[in-house]
Amino acid sequence: MIVLLEDEGDLSVRRVRWRERLASRLRVSELDAALAAGTAPESSVSLALHAEHVSRPAQRHLLARSLRRISALSEAPATGRRSVPVNRVAVRHARHEIEAVADRLTSEGPVDVQGVARLRALLSDGSGPLYRPVEAGRLQRELVTVRSAMAPEW
Repeated sequence: MIVLLEDEGDLSVRRVRWRERLASRLRVSELDAALAAGTAPESSVSLALHAEHVSRPAQRHLLARSLRRISALSEAPATGRRSVPVNRVAVRHARHEIEAVADRLTSEGPVDVQGVARLRALLSDGSGPLYRPVEAGRLQRELVTVRSAMAPEW
């Protein structure tokens, strides 16, 4: 069962079909982008399902582990092994924000799905500031925005 926002502004509860679950799993990048842009999760079945999935504690812990692994990788000496080529300099400069975002993800209490979706987009964008050299401080600014977007509105 999910809650949806109807056109008139009313909320409705309805059962989710297996096809809708499958469709939401196939459109992950698109749904992350919509949530990151601030689209309300309850505006569609796919968004509601995706928001519920990425907000689960297990998913949050997985994201935090990924951030901490990236931070550690930036400090380790480069090896001949194939690994994800992170922007080591930017990651080192943003270490404090990386740890703050990871701590927020693993803390008790809710996080706003917009921030989680923004982080997922940042981690998956191979041409973004986490992986490619861009202007100084951009990764750090992105992470500040992510952490700010994670704060639930009361």
